[in-house]
Amino acid sequence: MADGLEKLEAAAQDFRREADFDFVDPKRLAAVIDGLQGDLCKVLDRGRKRGDYQLARLSPASWAARTCAMSRHSAADRLCVGMHLDSMPETSAALANGEIGYQAASALCHLRDQLGDRWQPDNEAEMVGYARRFSLEHFHACCRHARHVADPDGFDKDCAQDFERRWLNVDPMLDGMHSVDGVLDPVTGAAFRTALDSLAVWRGPEDTRNHGRGWPTPWPSCSTTT
Repeated sequence: MADGLEKLEAAAQDFRREADFDFVDPKRLAAVIDGLQGDLCKVLDRGRKRGDYQLARLSPASWAARTCAMSRHSAADRLCVGMHLDSMPETSAALANGEIGYQAASALCHLRDQLGDRWQPDNEAEMVGYARRFSLEHFHACCRHARHVADPDGFDKDCAQDFERRWLNVDPMLDGMHSVDGVLDPVTGAAFRTALDSLAVWRGPEDTRNHGRGWPTPWPSCSTTT
């Protein structure tokens, strides 16, 4: 197994030395990285099952976060995916083959975790099909809908918890600017984005704002005229 990891490290080094990054296909590269993320999840799950976190006197998420130099939130996500990926063959194969990204696979594994005994394996292929076709944002909405249909009480409980977790700070700065920071529940966040998007309409060739300064998605065509 160590030899296999050494070969992977050597291949990655060869890629960095030899690749012309001006011509690397970002979609293919992302698919390779996402597939390896799935492998990392499985490795972390094996470590959790062995009790490696106990030797370090840490919680599983803290152990994974420290081991892999990531946040506890990211570590908990990897542990959840690792716990379920082997039992979800359609999801695992689609991720390994580059047909879906890691974040879509993560959404499916979290849905599996949330539903527990209500999870229907026969529905996995259909959900993977949605993951192939939908944007990640729309697929997350699809997963929320599936959760609501299969477990309405649990969904409502989570919504109530999300509502309690929300916060928003708008603080004036010394130069008159304002700093905005916060966490919004899904419904409030969608309404907030809709309101912002309505103010971010492109105003013509003289409008030089980039997306972070208010330009909407998709970007306006270069051929647009007043």
